[in-house]
Amino acid sequence: MATLTPRQSDERLTAMAVPLLLRLPYPLRNMIRRWRGMLGMIVGVGIALSIGMTILAVIQAELDQLTGAYQASGASLYVVTHGGSLVALLPGETPGTIKSARQTMAEIRGMPGVRAVVGAMGWTMARQQPGARRRDAPTELLVVMGIDGDPSAIPRFLDLKEGRWLRRSREVVLGSKVSKDKGIGVGGTIDLNGESFTVVGIGKLQAFGFGADSVVYMDGSALRRSGEVGDVVNVIAVDTTDPSRTLARIQSLGTLSAFTPDELVQQTREADAGGIAIDWILIGLTLAVAALFVSSMLNHSVSERRLEFATLRAIGMPARTILLTVAGEAIFISAAASAVGVAISLGLGALLNAYVAPSYDFDSLYDASVGLFLVVFALALGLGIVSGLFPARRATRVDPIEVLREV
Repeated sequence: MATLTPRQSDERLTAMAVPLLLRLPYPLRNMIRRWRGMLGMIVGVGIALSIGMTILAVIQAELDQLTGAYQASGASLYVVTHGGSLVALLPGETPGTIKSARQTMAEIRGMPGVRAVVGAMGWTMARQQPGARRRDAPTELLVVMGIDGDPSAIPRFLDLKEGRWLRRSREVVLGSKVSKDKGIGVGGTIDLNGESFTVVGIGKLQAFGFGADSVVYMDGSALRRSGEVGDVVNVIAVDTTDPSRTLARIQSLGTLSAFTPDELVQQTREADAGGIAIDWILIGLTLAVAALFVSSMLNHSVSERRLEFATLRAIGMPARTILLTVAGEAIFISAAASAVGVAISLGLGALLNAYVAPSYDFDSLYDASVGLFLVVFALALGLGIVSGLFPARRATRVDPIEVLREV
């Protein structure tokens, strides 16, 4: 059997491919023939979609940082003083302080169905560095949270990475960021307000405010003694078998307000609504630029192919087929660009989570999901339809007689 040269092999493959290509519908055949010309548009639109997708993923990660702890914790209710707010919807809003905290917590603990009650009070305390201190050296202040009750009694409330929880008043648990930044581990000591405390654990409590990794946790009695804080707490977490009944009992006291985790998540979304709206405006502008880019390129393509369209109309091709040809190009470009956008966005997200998130001690700054991919795909299809509408209509209005007269 004679061996074919490379040129003869290519010619044979081409001869086999041409009949196969001719069997395809004209709109599909046209897209395959013009794939090189559409490649630049696919990459350009893909970059625009990746920007929008990355912004959406960062928004999701931000909401997870703010609300994830409420959903992860096993606490059923969060109690603040009447008029206080755990989620600041307006500047200056705070949870306030619950007075006579130990008595109030005892009342709640005695309500039917209540299994555990934990109170927390946020404060600042001065840390004394070992060795001689310069006169002009600034005072180092750390955020301290005094805890009343046993957080390990509430499921998923205590997140310890190392060591154990507090057992004595002279012990503290450090948030992981404090431990890392100050270089203090389990077994070390830290001096606060003139008292020395032993570090017995590294971890955090869920749902007691954003930035729980940057807090020093100590026993509530130790905070009242060393920080000169009265018998008060900012918030009380409650684990109960009947949240609705316990909520009604707490609110009947008249001085307290109680919220379920779902209510706090909704409040957080409302508080962040302004920032989300701005992000969506940026996404809309990015997609608008991409749509104009595709529409402009297709208009240019239609202008260059007027003779082709005129010839097709002259031999009897329906205007509907030409319409589908141009509109199909726009939809194909946008659909293929969505895959490019997903790939670019996932790459950007991996970089954010690997290099940026650890510097802020966040678990994640990018949270992509299947729902997010579907949103991007829907936006891409909408982009293709909108951007291809006018060029497609223009292509169907080509007058064969007028164009052929110009040739």
